Amino acid sequence: MKLLLPNKLRIYGWIILLFGIVLGVIRFYFGIKLELLNIKVFAVYSKYFETNYFKVIDNHVSEEVTALLLLVGLFFISFTKEKIENDFVSMVRYKSLILTFYINTTLVSLSFLFVYGFGFINLLVISVFSPFIIYVILFKYFLYNAPKTENIMTDALKT
Repeated sequence: MKLLLPNKLRIYGWIILLFGIVLGVIRFYFGIKLELLNIKVFAVYSKYFETNYFKVIDNHVSEEVTALLLLVGLFFISFTKEKIENDFVSMVRYKSLILTFYINTTLVSLSFLFVYGFGFINLLVISVFSPFIIYVILFKYFLYNAPKTENIMTDALKT
């Protein structure tokens, strides 16, 4: 598939993801705000004590940098080519992607029904990353269990 990223970017995805996890733990688990991430940024919209539109504001960007590192890392991991990319792998990708959306939609729908307040907001933030995580888990699971299936598929195509 021509839309996939080169295979060598997967290792960079894992490295970027690791940096995102470390920064996230430092910021959210230990509650540390690194001073070097307190900078002036251009905000299209900002609302803290006052509402700002299209303005340069002072902001601590650790949350934004963490989210960006996690998102880019997960994207690279999810959408890089396998060493051997063939029709079977494409079929597994397709199956994994469809199942990912079924699972993620179900989880988000259940959170609409049963989770309220700030917990709901936290789940909405998590739902930005969950499709990538679910996809990688399903795709790797199906690929790992593929030798039996691939032999059956290959034999079926021969007849």
